[in-house]
Amino acid sequence: MKKESGKKKYLAGHQRSWVWGRHAVAEILEAAKWPMRELYLADDIQETHIEALQQQARALGAAVAIVSRDRLRRLCGVSGHQGVLARMGPYPYMTLEGMLEHSTRMPSPPLWLVLDALRDPNNFGALVRSAAALDATAVIVSDTEQTPVNNHVARASAGAVNRIPIVQADSLPKALACLREAGTRCAAADPRGVLPAWRYDFTQATALVLGNESNGIHTELLDLCDARVVVPGSGSLDSLNVAAAGAALLYEALRQRSAFPSK
Repeated sequence: MKKESGKKKYLAGHQRSWVWGRHAVAEILEAAKWPMRELYLADDIQETHIEALQQQARALGAAVAIVSRDRLRRLCGVSGHQGVLARMGPYPYMTLEGMLEHSTRMPSPPLWLVLDALRDPNNFGALVRSAAALDATAVIVSDTEQTPVNNHVARASAGAVNRIPIVQADSLPKALACLREAGTRCAAADPRGVLPAWRYDFTQATALVLGNESNGIHTELLDLCDARVVVPGSGSLDSLNVAAAGAALLYEALRQRSAFPSK
């Protein structure tokens, strides 16, 4: 394989710019959204699979190489690569302005999932997967403190990072204020809240805010929220991790919105 020119940007440093696994890479190729720089395939994969992956990758401008499985292991540092390894460019986050403009053309009121400084890539990926499956409009994160979209997030999301817009904002408080100006109501998932999730009106334009795994939602964001909702039950949110709590709240939003046409 030819050396990449220095002008191309990658997702992260060498050991963090890889996404591996047949499903994860196939989702990226199918969505044709996240720029792929290089695709490496094990030389013992069935020829028909190799041909299909090669065609998709080259259509996206990626260089393709057929190498040994040991070479794949040395490149990404793991043995569970399943014979498929991709070196990725920067993840294509959307801007809030672009997403707001797009949401005005949607038939249903938007439902934004706002994640405040999540550090665990598995939680982040699981929430992206729930947001995509349960018809959220987009996921909004900060460009600081938040774990970025990487291989672990992509795999934990089961490919959903390719199916739902992820907005990266330079300031979540400013982003939430912007949403409020656009007519969006903001609801914080708060274990100290007194409003059961099913009593909150999710049929209106809503930004659902979830906080950091250890410290919860920053006070500045809480102050911008119109309501603090809770998942009633034994121990409430304290007994649920942020990914489980988020899935429960997103499901309640979908249940209430079931009378609305699908986006």
